[in-house]
Amino acid sequence: MRWALQIPAILAAACLAAGCESFDVLSPQQSAALVNKVQVGMTRTEVIDQLGQPQKQEARGATELLFYRTIWQVADQAKLRTPIAVRDGIVVGFGDAYLENPAGSPGASSWDAWLVDVRPME
Repeated sequence: MRWALQIPAILAAACLAAGCESFDVLSPQQSAALVNKVQVGMTRTEVIDQLGQPQKQEARGATELLFYRTIWQVADQAKLRTPIAVRDGIVVGFGDAYLENPAGSPGASSWDAWLVDVRPME
């Protein structure tokens, strides 16, 4: 009778553990590399050698954005470092601060569009 109660609990724990493995996050070593080693001026290849393939990629104009998910222990620090902005194969910036002001780096231009109010002529 006792086993009948323990088996569902064991199966539930096994399913949860398997589910955690399927989350696509950086290992502790890769998370540390994201926070401590990846720098502006590195090549895209060097970043991928350190961190592996990004979980998500986006393009905004000539800038490629590489997104990585980290372990929760470094999540606050990693927020400042992801996405990684790459232009012409070189890291040019990091995080939300770069996304909000890409023109803050030399040679960059904002990707914000102008809003134009168009009204019919009367």
